[in-house]
Amino acid sequence: MPKREEEYAAARRQPRGQPLCPFCGRPTVYPRKGRRFLFSRTVGWSCANERCRMYRRTFPSPSYGAGE
Repeated sequence: MPKREEEYAAARRQPRGQPLCPFCGRPTVYPRKGRRFLFSRTVGWSCANERCRMYRRTFPSPSYGAGE
């Protein structure tokens, strides 16, 4: 790819967007935080949809949907 095309592609790159539950596909996910010494970090993610099978359970990472 020529240099100018690389610059164009880098400028058009979109942010990942909103995280989605990989099981039900809804955007009702939230990070589960854990403390280790002085720092808190994301241990996993959970879904807040009561009808989802992963409701209040931990999964490793959310889905960000299909890219364009």
